[in-house]
Amino acid sequence: MLSLRSTAPALILASALLVGTPPGARQEPKLGSAWYEDAVDLGFKVKAPKDWVFVPGSPMERNLIGKYAPEKGGEVHLGRGNVLDPAVYLVKFDRRASASKKEERQIGEHKVEISGLGLKDIDEWVTKALDEGQKWRRGEDQKPLKGALEAKVRFYEGESSKYYGDPSDRPPTVPLRAYAAVYALSPELDLAIVGLGPGDSKKWRSFESAYASIAKSLQLLAVKTADTAAVGKDPRSQKRAKLELEVQKSPGWSLYETPNYFILSNSDDKQLIEEMKLRLEAIRLVYEKDYPPELSRKIKVKPMPKAQPEPAAGDAPAQDAERSTAVVDALELGKCSVVRLCLNKDQYLQYGGRQGTSGYFSPMEEELLIFDDKEDEGRDATWSVMNHEGFHQYIYAFFGNVSPHSWYNEGTGDYYAGFDFNSKTKKFTPKIDKGRQDNLLLIRDKYAPLKDFVRWTQSQYYGQNEGNGNAGGTLPGWACYAQGWSMIWFLRHGEGKAKGWQKPWGTILDTYLKTLLETGDLEKAVDTAFSDVDWAALEASWRDMMM
Repeated sequence: MLSLRSTAPALILASALLVGTPPGARQEPKLGSAWYEDAVDLGFKVKAPKDWVFVPGSPMERNLIGKYAPEKGGEVHLGRGNVLDPAVYLVKFDRRASASKKEERQIGEHKVEISGLGLKDIDEWVTKALDEGQKWRRGEDQKPLKGALEAKVRFYEGESSKYYGDPSDRPPTVPLRAYAAVYALSPELDLAIVGLGPGDSKKWRSFESAYASIAKSLQLLAVKTADTAAVGKDPRSQKRAKLELEVQKSPGWSLYETPNYFILSNSDDKQLIEEMKLRLEAIRLVYEKDYPPELSRKIKVKPMPKAQPEPAAGDAPAQDAERSTAVVDALELGKCSVVRLCLNKDQYLQYGGRQGTSGYFSPMEEELLIFDDKEDEGRDATWSVMNHEGFHQYIYAFFGNVSPHSWYNEGTGDYYAGFDFNSKTKKFTPKIDKGRQDNLLLIRDKYAPLKDFVRWTQSQYYGQNEGNGNAGGTLPGWACYAQGWSMIWFLRHGEGKAKGWQKPWGTILDTYLKTLLETGDLEKAVDTAFSDVDWAALEASWRDMMM
């Protein structure tokens, strides 16, 4: 569930800036004086690179503890337009009994089992999971590194994967290298320190030297036993204990709370955090008004796919009761929502955010991820994305395993993204999203016919479509987002304002939601919601109001 918040002109400008990025100085790491410490799980400490910041591994990671990277980008320019984002990775291979247990995640109505072990060794991790470079292969082993513990050292060779320039005119890739020092902290626990650098022998020396110094600083620590008896059994207490343990192993990161949210952030801007607390709870009141929790407790979401045998008549009440309980539990878990705020865009990308996005909600990771955008589009962009993705986060417990059509899902997220916050009343009110409306005007004669658009898949909505009946060609993702937003605004605010408005249109959104939740059938939801709709009249009224 990703948010494409850029406008069309901004996307064009971003591409131009990307092509014209000037070469910069190499960013060799240096041994710092600060320590990374883990005294609550693995029992070690190691010195961090100077002036680099820690980026934790995502909740789904089974090997990556986290990595250190320059605070603001700091690409290494490798020549011919190729670049490398340097980083020092802390990677674990944990074979202890606790790690071998399966972890269950509540995803909608279902519990999903997640393996606890991950990849088995450093060779497999570098070649399969390293998020920088490509085509990694093992090189020669080096002499052991001797410090407080002895480490096995090996090099890996790969190729550059990032390029600043015209993709159609890309020159050959350039070589990369990786340094890996592997420590056996115990017979069932290995720790690897992995550093990346350019493949050129002369340039590589300074990187290798710094990584060896960092690895050599490793020391063992006694592990402090956590007082699990003091942790409550309710979902919120369990989530808090888990997050508190995480921040103890994530230098620079802190945990904050509101009645319904946990906030993880490495920003030291306390005013920003306090405003975020206010806004999260205020926009949640809007979600709850439009999607009351008690409604989801009444609706029995049927599992997808729909092609399953119907239960016997005598079994139906028990099935319904079980299904209803699952929804209630999911809503309770929704009160433990996690929002991770990264210091800037570079760290958002280092954590796992995709280029071209400003935030996302991941049901599997159980997190909403955004960043402080004050240096680029401004804080208003941060709040817009938070409102958009916050809707996905809230509604996920509501919908369970059913994913609505993108015009409804993303369009509603964008609807909330434009809401205006009054700092005095601490309340949100609807407001036209100027960026989306401007984009809509750019496709005045190129939009997709509404009767087709409401059935588009997610990939079509993201731009993989065959265009539309009005002008042909592909309708890009930013245009689909604009059209989806406009449909939601029109259906929510058209009554009494849109020329030719027909009263039945006011029930389309409610009927779509109710049908989808009751049946789990996307096509039936559209058929029912738009039954007997005069598409020509609806489209004409929508155009007149929105364009």
